Amino acid sequence: MSILLTNGTELQNKMAAAFASRHKGTIDKFDISISLKAQRLDNVEGFAISAKRNGNRIESTVGLTLEHALRYALNAIQTWLATDATELELEDGPDFPVRGVVEGFYGKPWTHAQKLKGIEFFADCNMNTYFLAPKDDPLQRFNWRSPFTSEYLLKAAELIELGKIHGIDFVICVSPGLSVEYSSESDVDAIVNRFKQLTDIGAKHFGMLWDDIDSEMQHVSDNAKYASTAAAHADFTNQVWDKLIAFNEKAQLTVCPMHYAGRGNEPYLIDLGRELKSRINLMWTGRTICSEYLDIADAVIFERSALRPALYWDNFPVNDGGLQVNLHIGPVRGREKGLHKYSAGLLSNPMLQYEASQIPISTIGEYLWSTEKYNPEEAWERALVKVIDDEGERSALRRFLRTSMGTTVGGDPAPDLRKVFRAGVTAWRSGDMNKAADVFKTEGEAIIANQKFLLNPNFSYPEIITEIKPWLAKYQAGSEALIGLANVLLTCSYDAEKMIIVGPAEAPLKLQALAENLDNIKKNLFGDQIVGPLNELAAELQTYSS
Repeated sequence: MSILLTNGTELQNKMAAAFASRHKGTIDKFDISISLKAQRLDNVEGFAISAKRNGNRIESTVGLTLEHALRYALNAIQTWLATDATELELEDGPDFPVRGVVEGFYGKPWTHAQKLKGIEFFADCNMNTYFLAPKDDPLQRFNWRSPFTSEYLLKAAELIELGKIHGIDFVICVSPGLSVEYSSESDVDAIVNRFKQLTDIGAKHFGMLWDDIDSEMQHVSDNAKYASTAAAHADFTNQVWDKLIAFNEKAQLTVCPMHYAGRGNEPYLIDLGRELKSRINLMWTGRTICSEYLDIADAVIFERSALRPALYWDNFPVNDGGLQVNLHIGPVRGREKGLHKYSAGLLSNPMLQYEASQIPISTIGEYLWSTEKYNPEEAWERALVKVIDDEGERSALRRFLRTSMGTTVGGDPAPDLRKVFRAGVTAWRSGDMNKAADVFKTEGEAIIANQKFLLNPNFSYPEIITEIKPWLAKYQAGSEALIGLANVLLTCSYDAEKMIIVGPAEAPLKLQALAENLDNIKKNLFGDQIVGPLNELAAELQTYSS
C-alpha cells in the first residue's frame, strides 16, 4: 500500500513518500490516492480535504495554497484514518505563522541523529521551523569568525534537505556578541560568508543572536562610533542584512536582542526597533526569561516599541543551568488564546533530554495550531499516544510522568499523588490509622512495581528511560517514604478528645529521616506532596507525643 499523488510537485512527491515511510504502520493498511489542486485559502498554510474511505481504499482531493502545507494535510488524513469515519470534509490551518523549536539551551547539544529525528517529529506536530542555536557549540558563540567546515556543511545540508521534505524550515544561527567589533566590516563579512555558505546548500532563513552578552561595548572603535549598544546592534545587523539579500533576495533574518525579556518597552528595545530594517524578526521571551505566561497585553506593548510583532523564544520546557533538577514534562500552559494575532510566531526551547522533550513539544504544537481549541490535559494525553505506541508501556510511563507535571500556571506537579494524600490524610485525621497506612503502603508498592516495569531491559523505549533514570531514583525514594509513612502511622493513635495524633517518641525522627532521604536526591519529583505531609506530621508528633 502507498500514497499516490496526482498533480504533485517533485517536492510534494518526496514529502508523501517520506510521510508514508515514517508512518508505515498506518499507511501500509491503506491504498491512498490524493489529487492535489491549487486553492486560495484564507489561511495560506492551510488545506482543504475531501476524502472517502471504501474498505482500505482512500480517495481524496486536497486543496493547497502553499506547497509544503501538504505535510499538514497528511497529518490530518492520518488522524482521520484512526477513526471509523468513512468521509472527511475539512478545511483547516494554523494560527501562528512560525511554529517550532529553538535548540537554544546551555549544555550538550542534541546529536545529529536526534536533530534528524526531531525534524520528522516536529512536522508530525504541524510545526514548520527548527532553529539551531545551542549555546555550547563552539561554532555558534566562540569560533564564529571561521567559515563552516566541509564536514559541518555536509551535516547541515542533510538537515536542511530533510527539513524541506517534511515542511520544516531549518535555521542555523550565529552568536557573535562575545567578541564582535561592531564597527568592523570584516566581522560583518565573517557572518555574511557563513550565510553565503548556508545559502549554497539551500538555506533561506538565518539567525543572529545577541543574547547573554555584556551590555557594554568592548572596543574603543565601537565606543567612538556608536552612541549606544542598541545603535551598534542595529547598524551591524542592517549591514549583514543588506549583504545577505544581495545574494539571497528571499532570505529571512531573525535576531535575538541583547535585552530579550521584560515589559517590552525598554529603551534598548525601542532604539533597536526604530533603527532595524523592517523585514528583520525580533525574538522575545516575555516578562521573564522563563515566563509563566505570555499574553496579548505584553505582545501589544512589544510591537509598539519594536515596530514589529514578537517572535517568541519560549523558554519552556527548557531545563538547563539551575533548572537541571527538573523534568518539565507537562503540557504548555499560560499562553493566551489569540496570542497569534499579535505575534510573528513562537519557538519552544526544549529540555536537554531529546526523547522526553517530545511530550511537551507535542502539546506546544497543538497550541500553536489552534489557540482557541487547545486543551492542555487532552493535548498531553494525545502526546503520550504519539510518543509511546504500546498501551501498557504508555500507562507505566504516564504513571511516572504524572509525578513531574511542572508548576506552570494552572498546573499541578503531582495530581494523582495529591489524591492519594488527600485520602490518606483524611483517614488519619479521622482517627483511622489502619486505613491511612493502607492508602500510603498501597501507593508505595505500586510505585515500586511501576519502577521495576520501566527499568526492565525489555522496555521498548530505552532512550527515554536512560534520560529519566536520575528521576527514577527519586521515584524509588518516594516509594520508600510512602511505605515508611505507613509503618509510622501504624504505631500512632488518635486522641479524639484533643483531636490530635500521638505516637512513640522515635516516630518524629523516623519521619524526618524519610523526608531527608528524599531531599538528598537532588532531582525534583512529587512537588511538595510527600515531604510536606511528612514534616507536618513529624512536627505534630514531636509536639504532642512523649
